[in-house]
Amino acid sequence: MAVNPRLSWRKPIDLPSDQKDPAVKSIPAAAGIYVFYREYGESVQVFYVGKATKLQSRIKNQLNNHSLMKAISSAKNGKRKLVWAELRLKPGQSAATTLKSAEKLMIRHYVEEGQPIHNIQGKRIPVQILTNENIKAVKHFVPNSVSIDA
Repeated sequence: MAVNPRLSWRKPIDLPSDQKDPAVKSIPAAAGIYVFYREYGESVQVFYVGKATKLQSRIKNQLNNHSLMKAISSAKNGKRKLVWAELRLKPGQSAATTLKSAEKLMIRHYVEEGQPIHNIQGKRIPVQILTNENIKAVKHFVPNSVSIDA
């Protein structure tokens, strides 16, 4: 049965310098998904998508994740940002299962966009890319390429 997670996103904040940063207090203790990224102009470079049963405490821990913070700080220029979404459960849904699904779907989305996701111990997720040499007869339903996490 499909889980079909539902997330309610909040306004992004500048990435806190550490877990004692006052901005961390604005993060709820609710279950949800969070994203570390860099923003420059209209461009966004996503680094990490995470799930948490308690967003605030998990994000505090991630701010001490040296590998992840190094990957974000050594990236191209741009503002370091953090955004999160609270999980909205439907009756009968399990928070753990729904969170896992939401995280997997968000990672898949960013991988398909070609984002350099660093979800494996601060290292970039390996990606497989299928390239199709399309002919006119199938062009309307066969994609030129498909990327997935390997």
